[in-house]
Amino acid sequence: MGTDSAQSVLMDFEYGITDKLALNADVVYVASKYEGKFPEGPLDFDARWHPTLQDTHFSLRFNLRQRPLVLTPFISVTVPTHRYETDGHNAAGRHFHELLIGVNAGRTLGRILPNCYVDGRYSFAILKRFAGLNLNRSNADWEFGWAANRKLTLRFLGAWQQTHGGLNFPEDIHPGEEEFEFHDRVLHASYFRLGGGATFSVNKNLDLNLAYAGTAAAKNGVLVGGISVGFTWKFSRKHDISKVSARNLPRDIPNGLRMF
Repeated sequence: MGTDSAQSVLMDFEYGITDKLALNADVVYVASKYEGKFPEGPLDFDARWHPTLQDTHFSLRFNLRQRPLVLTPFISVTVPTHRYETDGHNAAGRHFHELLIGVNAGRTLGRILPNCYVDGRYSFAILKRFAGLNLNRSNADWEFGWAANRKLTLRFLGAWQQTHGGLNFPEDIHPGEEEFEFHDRVLHASYFRLGGGATFSVNKNLDLNLAYAGTAAAKNGVLVGGISVGFTWKFSRKHDISKVSARNLPRDIPNGLRMF
């Protein structure tokens, strides 16, 4: 049917207000290209890259406890940056405002598995009903890590999503009907993804991250796989924001642009 290619850049800023409270803001820049015989949207016909800003996210999290389990609830909002294209293979995103409520949890495994840790995050996204459909969803991701030495950490990653409403493909999608025009935005999408990666600490302020993840199972979505490369720079150590979250390593599970 064709080939979907996508690249994205995430710029993320965190500010430790106190040792327990942190503010986070990020913005996503995406570029996508479709090559095939079945274009669906206005950007699918030229087999060229189409870059644009996507969504911004603002979140606030507060650390409730540190030992033996780090527990940090959070609240977050998603705001589209502008009216980007939502139809077709080259759609930048779904263009929905979202409210997310969730919790981070994690701990080191101590005597059981020295130099290892496990942590995870669950969130529930609340969306305004669209075309009479409930598009609320649950997401969870988790990470098992092993500090091989003072510089290198190896990581096993996983992610899960379940949409609590929406339409199923193909039984609910019929060409010529109104729902067909926006079906990518309202699918009853679910997935299960697995991956692995590594983090290398150059110094106290700079970490380099590399990860790969792919879809193990999915419903109403395409199978995706991708590489994530990034770095984390700590500008100040006045407030140690690693204490605020269950994880002090960035989330590097690549996401398909049309499977959020």
